[in-house]
Amino acid sequence: MKITEVSGLGKGHTRSTWDQHVGQGHLREMALNIWGVDSREMMTDFEPSDTLLMQYENNVVNCEQALRGNRVLDMGCNHGLYSYMAMRHGASHVVGVEPRGMFINGLNAFADQNDLPMEFHRGYDTDMARLVREHSIDTVMLMSVDDITGWESMMYDIRKSDVQWLIMQVITLPDPWIDFNKDIFDYAKVGAGMPVGFTLHYDEHNSNPRAGVNPMHRDTADPDTGYQHIGPDGKLDIKSSHVFRSVKSRQYMRKFIDHTGFTVVSSKVQETPTTSTTNRSAAYGLLQWYLLRNEK
Repeated sequence: MKITEVSGLGKGHTRSTWDQHVGQGHLREMALNIWGVDSREMMTDFEPSDTLLMQYENNVVNCEQALRGNRVLDMGCNHGLYSYMAMRHGASHVVGVEPRGMFINGLNAFADQNDLPMEFHRGYDTDMARLVREHSIDTVMLMSVDDITGWESMMYDIRKSDVQWLIMQVITLPDPWIDFNKDIFDYAKVGAGMPVGFTLHYDEHNSNPRAGVNPMHRDTADPDTGYQHIGPDGKLDIKSSHVFRSVKSRQYMRKFIDHTGFTVVSSKVQETPTTSTTNRSAAYGLLQWYLLRNEK
């Protein structure tokens, strides 16, 4: 599997492509429907910075063959930017899934007002297999959800489905960041199996719009924000909001993709970590992009 290193993409041609496909009026309207009076401040999420344009190039522009004319499922769509981008780059219909009702309600209102072929549903990663069947999905987008969901289970479900394409933005750690010592290899020799990478676990709380949701307490999550750190009595509930992020090594990611049997059409990775981000795990890993074909 050949991996291409990318650095300062997001200028020149990519910005021109953004300007041709993205309606700034649409983005302002999306923000207003989602955040209301706070929309002006939150519009920063839609500003075409070099980092966002780099992601746009690798998630959308370079993946048009998997979008154009296809029915697309955007799992963990958040504020809907990539759902909108997929539609603007030729998707025939886009279904977005997100556990936070404020995003779902705002995005559905936006799509209805503009008669756009998009619909949004409140749900979780465990709903993916059902949604793929119900909506006859051709392409699945997994945008930076690998560290906060049951990623391996979703990969198995996609592989067994009729989905044709998988577009992924993942957060990976370079293999040399953790070195396997002699004890691990000695343990492998007695039957544990050879190491194929590692996963680094972050311990945090569900108190921001990109945090994971504690599956033990989904029924008590705030239906609008998805937050779990405030209990029914209005007091801080640390136990219910406790979640883990699981960031995988680059080698493990490659091995698992090979294991599931997807065909790698392209794979690219950042040269240096992203530092100006609200996604904590992205600040300590490297964004990586995969375009996978689900050939039978």
